[in-house]
This record gives sequence, structure tokens and C-alpha cells, in this order.
Amino acid sequence: MVAWATILVGCCWMLTGGFGLLHPEQQEESASATPSMVSTQADAAIQLVVAMKSWVGAEAIGAGWSSLEPLKEQGMLERLAYAITGRWLGEVEASNTEMQSLMAELPDDALVKQVSACLAQADVLGASAVGSAASLPDGVTRESLAPLGASASLLESMATGDATLAAQVADRAVRIAMSFVAFFGIAILALVVGVVTLVVLLLKAGSGAPMSRLAPTLLGHQGIHIELFAAWVVYEVVLSVVASRVDLASLGTIGVVTFQALGLLALTWPTIRGMAWSEVRRELGLTVGAGFVREAAWGVLAWCMAVPMVLVGVVISIFLGWLLGDSLSDASHPLQEGLRSSSAGGIVIWYIVAAVVAPLLEELVFRGGLYRGLRGGTGAMPLWGSVVVSALLSSLVFAAIHPQGILFVPILGALAMSFCLVRELRGSLVAPMVGHALNNGLIVTLNLMLLR
Repeated sequence: MVAWATILVGCCWMLTGGFGLLHPEQQEESASATPSMVSTQADAAIQLVVAMKSWVGAEAIGAGWSSLEPLKEQGMLERLAYAITGRWLGEVEASNTEMQSLMAELPDDALVKQVSACLAQADVLGASAVGSAASLPDGVTRESLAPLGASASLLESMATGDATLAAQVADRAVRIAMSFVAFFGIAILALVVGVVTLVVLLLKAGSGAPMSRLAPTLLGHQGIHIELFAAWVVYEVVLSVVASRVDLASLGTIGVVTFQALGLLALTWPTIRGMAWSEVRRELGLTVGAGFVREAAWGVLAWCMAVPMVLVGVVISIFLGWLLGDSLSDASHPLQEGLRSSSAGGIVIWYIVAAVVAPLLEELVFRGGLYRGLRGGTGAMPLWGSVVVSALLSSLVFAAIHPQGILFVPILGALAMSFCLVRELRGSLVAPMVGHALNNGLIVTLNLMLLR
């Protein structure tokens, strides 16, 4: 009971914002301050629309342009980016309307004036002879336009008539489009493989074939898995308290990652409670099962099975967003801002965090600890009932404490369900770790293509 109470209190702490790395007063200032850059979501959406135009042509851009409509309800930078992109796409009337609205609301804002001057010069160049070129208007520099993100390059290419810059923008857009075609090709292949695998598993389960490879819970240690998860929660709460008093963010990405990775110290709790390390390894799934290569292949299958499950999660999230009047496009993750502002070395660190540290740590504490503990606690139920209840509860906790917000809970929960399933099927944590690493690595790559 103490372990469950600890988990409940700790998860509530994380959910209510105690998990941040800023002082409380810094959080308030950050929420009220004007952003220094256009949001990563807006930047990514603009890159996609530009890529669509470069790939399929202006005549097929209607759906992409309409996807930018939410930017008009956001901050000044997003509204400026919307107006710039609209002009670049040939949506002159919509662009002019938004700029007139901004000029009326913020007549003294320097950036609004600069964007207006650039667009006016673009109109002049557009009406002049082909091949004309110009410098940016007086008082406007690349540095002053930098907060506009990707739309700054669009604005400069229009305002200067620089054919080279325009070609660079188009080339980058084509590369993004080709990368997305490749990514969605992989996703479609994974969807097919995932659906087939799930159907085969259902048929096998229906035939009565043995499906579970989880080691039996050791007598006298039935609650050790839950205690391990509670120990990790305690560490995270302590870390958040320390972070509220000390600016851990000043240590840089490596420092923050190091503190997060130290959560693996929770693995020492079972040995403190008297379990031999060999027993701990077996209970948590820290084995190679049928061999590392075979288990890793099951990890790829785990990600494939996650694709159709995540699609169901997306549908639920869209419906939930409709009920709440919110949108998935408004969700964000620290990873996105980190990738946009990091050096090459920082990007490598983000890959290590997402594709190595997170899969190792989260699979150990969630599928090795929480899910395994719930399975032991529901052992009196029929096997399928125990698996479903344990997977749902552990996946809900997994999704809820991630920083993307409530709309992403069904999506992340569906992903976690696939990891629970392969943990049940294989016993070893190798497969869920590989599937988790594959998913995170692809997500980092996708964001990197859009934001760099």
C-alpha cells in the first residue's frame, strides 16, 4: 500500500507541473513573456506546406494552406509567419488581410513594420522586369527576421528577388518532401506488417497456443516490481524538487540527461530488499531470451504492431480534441525546441537521450517494473484479462506523465500497449527496448528534417 500511495502522489506531482526544470517564478515569467522564436509547431507546419508546393505544385496546395489557418489564432510571430507563407503561396488576399490586422493591432512593433516593408518591396519586385533584384529594405537584416524561423527565408527570397536563395528554399522543401515520402512509405509497410502480425497472434491465442513467456513472480517478492517503480517515482519527485531550487537547466543537456539517467538507481531497490541480482534480472526481463538477434527482430515487429494501434489512438485523440476544443497541432515536446537550437553535438546527445537512455530507463521501470507488478497483482484473473488490465493501467500512467498534454495520452498509450504486448510474448525486455528505440529514433529524425 505504501508503494501504491507513493506512485499515486508522485504521478500527480508530475502531472501538475512539479516535473519542470524551472523555478516556479521562472515558469510564470516564461508563460507570460513574448516568445523569442516562432513556435516549433508553426515552423514545422510551414515547412511541410512549402514542401508540398515544391513537390506537387501550387494547384494542389489547398489542403496544405488550410492547415495553417490555426496560426491566425496564435501569437504575433505565428501570425506573421502565416502572412508571409500565404504571400509565398500566392494567397495574396489572405496575406494582406492578416498583415492589415497586425498593423492595426501593433502599429509600433518593429518586426511587424519590417515584414510589412519586405512584403511591399516584394510586390514592387513582382511587378518589375524578370531578373531584378534588391537588398532587404533599410533597417531589415537576416538577424532581425530570424525569429520568424523558416518563413524568414521565404520573406527574404521574395523581398530581394534573390534567385539563388529562392532555389535553396525550394531545394530544401523538395528534400523534406522526399524524406516524408520515404517516412510514410516505411510507416505504410509497418502498418501492413503490424496488422498481419496482430491477426496471426490473435489466431494463435484463439487456438489455445501458449503465448506468455513472463517468468513466474518469485515467492516472497510479489510486490517488488511495484516497489521498484515507486522507487523511480520517488527519485523523479526528488529531482523535480531539486530542480525547483537549483537551475539544473544551466548544466546543459548532458547535465540534465545525467540526472535523468540516474533514475536507473531504482534497480538497486530489489537487491536492498534481499533479492539476488540473478533473480532481479529474470523478474525484470533483463535477459536475451531466445537470443539478442531474434529478440531485436521482435522489437521491430513491436514497432510495426504499434502503428495500427497508434492510428486508433490518433482517432481517439482527434475526437477528444473536438470535445475539448483543442488540437493535436498545439501539442509540443522539449525535444522539438532542443533540436532547433542545438549544435551538431547537441543533436547527437538528443539522439542518445531519445533512442538509448529513454528506452532503457522507461522499459525497465514501466514494462519491467509497473506492468510486471500489475500482472502479478491480477494473476487471479484469466490470462487475457490480466494482460489487458495491466497493459491499460501501465500504459495510461506511461502516457500521462509525458509532457505532450492530454490529447497525446491515447497515442502514447497505444504505443505503450504494443510494448506491453511484446513484453508478454517474449519475456525479455530486449524487444520492447528495441521497438522503443526505433520509434524514438524515427521521431527525432523526422523532427530534425523539419526544424533544421
